[in-house]
Amino acid sequence: MNYRTRLRTVLLATSLMSLAAPAFAQQAHAQTEAEVSHGDDVVVVARRREERLQDVPLAVTALPESLLQDNNINRVDEISNYVPGFNASSGTGGGGRAFAIFSIRGQSQQESFGLSDGSVQVYFGDVVQARTQGINQALFDIRAIEVLKGPQGTLFGRNSTGGAVVIRPQLPSDVFEGNIGVTLDEHETTNVDGYVNIPLGDSAALRLAGGFNQSDGYIYDVNLGRNVDYIDNWAGRATLSMDLTPNLNNILMVNHFEEDDGGPGAYVRNVNPAGGSFDSPAARAARNYTQTLAQMLADQDARSPYEIASGLPVFTRIDSWDVHNTTTWDFSDNITLKNIVGYRTVDSHVLNDLDGLPIPLLHSERIESAEQWSEEFQILGDHGNLNWIVGAYYFTENGETIAPSITGGVDQGLVEIADLANHPNATTNWNQYDNTSYALFAQGTYAISDQLSFTLGLRQNWDTREATILNRSQTACRFTRDLDNNPATPETAAGLANCRLDLEQEFDALTYNVSLDYKPNDDTLLYLTTRRGYRSGGFASRAASEEGMRRFFVPEFVDDVELGLKRDWDINGAFLRTNIAAFYAQYTDIQRYLVDFTLPVPTSVTVNAAEATVHGFEAELLFRPVDVLEINASYSALQTGFDEFINPTNGQDLSGYPFARAPTFSWSLGATLNVLESASLGDVSVSARFFERDGYSANDDYVRIASDMPGYNQTDFNVNWDHLFGSRVDANFFVRNAFENEQHSAMAQVYSSLGFVAVTPGEPRTVGVSLRYSFGE
Repeated sequence: MNYRTRLRTVLLATSLMSLAAPAFAQQAHAQTEAEVSHGDDVVVVARRREERLQDVPLAVTALPESLLQDNNINRVDEISNYVPGFNASSGTGGGGRAFAIFSIRGQSQQESFGLSDGSVQVYFGDVVQARTQGINQALFDIRAIEVLKGPQGTLFGRNSTGGAVVIRPQLPSDVFEGNIGVTLDEHETTNVDGYVNIPLGDSAALRLAGGFNQSDGYIYDVNLGRNVDYIDNWAGRATLSMDLTPNLNNILMVNHFEEDDGGPGAYVRNVNPAGGSFDSPAARAARNYTQTLAQMLADQDARSPYEIASGLPVFTRIDSWDVHNTTTWDFSDNITLKNIVGYRTVDSHVLNDLDGLPIPLLHSERIESAEQWSEEFQILGDHGNLNWIVGAYYFTENGETIAPSITGGVDQGLVEIADLANHPNATTNWNQYDNTSYALFAQGTYAISDQLSFTLGLRQNWDTREATILNRSQTACRFTRDLDNNPATPETAAGLANCRLDLEQEFDALTYNVSLDYKPNDDTLLYLTTRRGYRSGGFASRAASEEGMRRFFVPEFVDDVELGLKRDWDINGAFLRTNIAAFYAQYTDIQRYLVDFTLPVPTSVTVNAAEATVHGFEAELLFRPVDVLEINASYSALQTGFDEFINPTNGQDLSGYPFARAPTFSWSLGATLNVLESASLGDVSVSARFFERDGYSANDDYVRIASDMPGYNQTDFNVNWDHLFGSRVDANFFVRNAFENEQHSAMAQVYSSLGFVAVTPGEPRTVGVSLRYSFGE
């Protein structure tokens, strides 16, 4: 069914719903705990209890469900344009579209295997998602997304040196209601999502939600003769809330996600004039390469960024389940006990072309399975001037990653082989892992006076990381072994029979949060906070020797100071909200992904490389000069610099390197005008939004020009027509990236070795329509 036919079908269905709508009573929306509660107040759970956003003494950006729906935000990486200081990208490196890499205030990660962790943690509800496969597509029936900035090591645990992204799903209510929404756009995209909330007597309620997403994509492979970035995924969620007694509530949530998509679609952006490892005439002849890198780049430059010549049938397949169970017992008027159990499994299989060339110069496959359990017990108290929380936390994760790849493989023709493990030139990174973490934590806020409060939080973390390394090709082990247990003698080839190395390491750290906040009135909050965050260490699982494998990297730490002001102003009847924060952070034992040239085969590994200083400024403004006009703006400025950056593998001074994934500035400006409010015609508003981000380096191992990603700006337009002709139908007409500016994400940067840089293009201009029908009480 083509785009125009689908559009006519939906418009016809809308007309029928509009005629039927008067037969129903006006819907009464149930208030939820994380949406707007009254006026301009937004309730967040950034300190593990419900609070007004304006009362929380830390930098938080909250995106409520209304903003997500009005702007057709369906993926987590799409919120980058709405959160100052936050950057997200998907489809990079060996991951697919549903893998997202996050950066907050310059804190980020490049490695994403199970033997290392990111510095920005993602939570769905109150449960951490240790592996982010699938989480990028989970935005349906969401009541809010909270982005917490800066170290969150006390209440959100380890591996949150940069911050946390908390996705809060809607919970069951005591009202029968539901809705269904359909979004269509010009790329043959169909997004459908909806929910139904069903009360079950006076003490229970069931909420069922789900959605599917299909698209033909917009990146065409001339060798395959089809688009490679197609989308086909679906997800479902069931949530049961039960009041077991008047003071005891249990919420059980089950989520399932399945994805069978294409890949991000890469193309070569530039090549090294000196060539690469396989660009000589002899190397090309041995591999059936008929063109040089420069000739292949010229061919690509003659095409558009949305037309590539890869020939590899890339794909992303993910299957995930997670179960959350939260029990809350109001033990007394002052004390609440909460127990949170989380379980998650992920199976993923991703095939990517990292070179964007019509040859198998660098292809990657990644097969991963992971299982995690978490248990968190909290006691929350509120006694006069003191509110507090104490708790214990346990987390365990085990999994396996098998990652075949081809470097300089023999060309198979226009269409390349999709099973890399059976390719004659394939080698495999293969590891099994078992990660365990324990923690005890406590945090309290004491009101010194009606205006002044002091907060102190502490968390003790104990981590154990175990790994089995099995890296190999079809005929040989990929790393040498110290088989005689004598470090003074050279390591030798292990052979497949001895191609196994068991590793174990323990880490521990104390993290803290100390803050002082002052509220001269209900409209003003001034705060000063200092925090320590900690990211666990791990193993350099790609090293080519036992010595390199055992050279584990230690935890990294971030100590920061943040000064913030949150203020609501009444300017002659006009409303102005200004939330601003300035921060300064010291970053030690930074984990960076560098080439270790001391190993027999130079290999990219994670090492502790540097000390650095990060400081910056963020601002979010909301201005309503009159009731029908709202203007919002945001700005982020970030200055980063390495105080010391010595490559521990060869002693090279890299202190001049820029920070990876850390744009110097980003800003946005938007406006919404309510042009019509009518009981018979509906409510109509129009909005426009501009976002711009500075260029940045995409890689830890920096190469000038090759690592540089250019700046980018995007302009979006929306027309929202709620209660269409007095019905229960809401319509949204949108144009994203209206001026079709090009955006790119880094795919692979191997300029110095293989001689190329590949990128994947962002979405072009997209025009579409979204319709949502609501029903119930």
